[in-house]
Amino acid sequence: MFDALGLLALLTFAATLWVSRVGLSQPNDEVGLTLDPAALAEGFREGVSWHGLYRDGEKVGFSKTARRRLSDGYATESTVVLPVPGLAGRQTIAMLTELDETFTLRSFAASLSGGPMPVSAEGAWTGTGLKVSLTGLPGGPQQTELPMPEPPQMDQSYLPIVTREDVAPGDRFRFTHFDPLTASPTTAVVVVVGRETLDVLGDQTDALHLRQELAGEVLDVWVNDLGEVLRQTLPGGLVSIRESEAEATWGMTR
Repeated sequence: MFDALGLLALLTFAATLWVSRVGLSQPNDEVGLTLDPAALAEGFREGVSWHGLYRDGEKVGFSKTARRRLSDGYATESTVVLPVPGLAGRQTIAMLTELDETFTLRSFAASLSGGPMPVSAEGAWTGTGLKVSLTGLPGGPQQTELPMPEPPQMDQSYLPIVTREDVAPGDRFRFTHFDPLTASPTTAVVVVVGRETLDVLGDQTDALHLRQELAGEVLDVWVNDLGEVLRQTLPGGLVSIRESEAEATWGMTR
């Protein structure tokens, strides 16, 4: 009986490792503020960053962004936890984007859970447009293809593109932005404001200040030379601040 229980425990452990193999193989280390020359040359580094989300100085949520290399591009996986407007509890917005070597969108998967109406969306660039599948809508699953002159960009995928350029204050960039949960493309304009110094993770850090004009709103974002967000203003009066995992999730998780 003892040997049988030992064998069962060993098999259970092996099965757990097999099921978790994808998550265990992904980078989970928090990235620091120092950028090494190899990452700067590539314009990308693997790792995880955390942000606390604040409204009027009070923490209301947090976000996690994990970046990893693919064989022929890059992947960014983000998770945002926020209160449900007008209701108790929190909602989770998850987003997985796959980009090619030029940080151009290839595919995405997004979901909104924890709220009154869970919604999910998937999409892929076809060469002439974006093929999108939506589930969770009142009318049932929907599929559509949106013709576009160029591949669209998600919230953070165009920031590395801007920082790869030799920019100066006043430079402007125009992108086709796509919100996967509303399946609506719109034009995003990014204006370079200039270099500033921020207090991040208890240290003084050089940052590039960008101003985004999107869907009638003007939002500010401060990024490092890889396009990683250090501080950002968001719709609804939210402010995202780069923090450690312990700081970002303090009081938000069990």
